[in-house]
Amino acid sequence: MAAAQTTRSLYSSLGLTHNVNKTSSGSEVHSYISDLGPDVPILTLIHGYPQSAYEWRRVVPALKDRVSLFVPELPGYGISTPIKDKDAINANTKRSVGGALLEALSAAFNTNTTSSSTAKAPRKVILGGHDRGARICHRLAVDFSHPSESKSESETNSQSPPSVYSTLNLTVIGTVLLDIIPTLEQWRAFSDPAIAQGYFHWPLLANAELAVDMISAYGGARWCRSAHMRISGPNPQSAAKIQADNALDVYAELFDDKDTLYYTSLDYAAGAAPEAEEQRRDQEADRKVAVPILVMFSKARLGARIDVKGIWSGWVNKDMLRRDGESYEGFGVGDGYGHYLPEEAYEIVCPKIEEFVKKVITGR
Repeated sequence: MAAAQTTRSLYSSLGLTHNVNKTSSGSEVHSYISDLGPDVPILTLIHGYPQSAYEWRRVVPALKDRVSLFVPELPGYGISTPIKDKDAINANTKRSVGGALLEALSAAFNTNTTSSSTAKAPRKVILGGHDRGARICHRLAVDFSHPSESKSESETNSQSPPSVYSTLNLTVIGTVLLDIIPTLEQWRAFSDPAIAQGYFHWPLLANAELAVDMISAYGGARWCRSAHMRISGPNPQSAAKIQADNALDVYAELFDDKDTLYYTSLDYAAGAAPEAEEQRRDQEADRKVAVPILVMFSKARLGARIDVKGIWSGWVNKDMLRRDGESYEGFGVGDGYGHYLPEEAYEIVCPKIEEFVKKVITGR
């Protein structure tokens, strides 16, 4: 597969190691990592839709000497194998996929203490992602902040197993979310006709089988290419930056496959009723992000009709809000850049992430 080889070659040239790790979900997760040592936190860079790990090609060079990196391919997005189960939607929730990614991270960085005779301090992780990847990070950050409340009902009523973080010997010290608002808030925003029109793919993809048939008829590669142009920014440089390094060829090859169309649609199906309802219950129970958080968003697209910073303040622990700009920062990216911030606006995104990483490591 040319797309996979192109990505491996790119990250190999940047000094990252390619890993393939079998997870308990059944997915074989491909990732690209750099490890600066056990005392240096690991920053995840989890991609979104309809993309691949290749979207971080401009971010990795700026950060690889400052923090350890874990750059995974999402299960079912064409390179990492999908999570298959009879209950396909629940098998592809953000918690399920996120758990598979954490397992792969733990294996790649050898954080688990069960295979070692000597105890290790938990490896510090900063959860970072864009688009669907950011939604995974949000879910994992909430679960880390409220471990006893993130188990299923059957686990709660029995002898509860340890959380995935203690099992894998990981601890979360911050999260970076690029160009999203919470899933429930996005669905609510569809009451605005302009927003519903711009995000029409959400309800379409949430009907996975129908979406596959319709997109296949349209052409998966064509769908992928047009999606990038539709919500890129009005800045004349945006389209050129997204297309640089033959990126659209990489993404289009992956999305010209019916399995990729199906399993990526399940991502949206899980994000409909199941995860929106879960987030509603989270809010009612005051289960919110309780680690330092940086939210970056496009002023020209997501932020044009939505108060992104204001919305997120309702989803962050009150203690985080008391230190505005220290533990919670909402940052709007201007200059006409759109949704694909890691490509369109990497000159702005990279310094902000670096600043945040330094802040959560040093506490200042």
